Amino acid sequence: MGGLAYTLTMVWAQAFPFFALHFYENNDMKEEITVFLTGSLVVWVLLNIAFFCTIDLTNIHTFLSTKTSTQYTFGLFNMSGVEDSQRYDAVFSNRIQYTKNIHSDVKKWVARNIDTWRIEQPAWFNAEVIPDHFLPKTVYEAEGGVNRRRRSSFIGSHRQQTNTSNNNDNDNDNENDNNRKREIMQSKSK
Repeated sequence: MGGLAYTLTMVWAQAFPFFALHFYENNDMKEEITVFLTGSLVVWVLLNIAFFCTIDLTNIHTFLSTKTSTQYTFGLFNMSGVEDSQRYDAVFSNRIQYTKNIHSDVKKWVARNIDTWRIEQPAWFNAEVIPDHFLPKTVYEAEGGVNRRRRSSFIGSHRQQTNTSNNNDNDNDNENDNNRKREIMQSKSK
């Protein structure tokens, strides 16, 4: 349910203690607990007011949206007129699981553009961030193959994705990566 679920959860977390207090049987402490809960609620409201005063208000709709992170990432990648830098950011700055429905599109997009990116070296481009299975074979080998440097924070999420995914596309990707690794190892042993 996206940001709406988050917002409702936060409001519920503030309301629930007052609801639970009605069932509290120790009347001696009920007054002190009510004062504490009211004080906590006031602090929470003030902090939220400060937060909303400091953020870009054009993003306020995200707190009421039902769009999930996966849907947002998919939409941003497929939006017409979007710059390559925005697509790159949408795909490679978010969890890889958010893009599993569009992996084949991402592969095609990377294959079409990576040569240009490698030549032009735009500020947003970093080949280390792109998972192996998204790279064309020639680029994968040029980047160092199985020994290529990767961003360490990505490796953990990539391992998690490849270990838990039942997606046939991912299984084929992993098989292709393994085949590439075997080919490279065989060529080194010759």
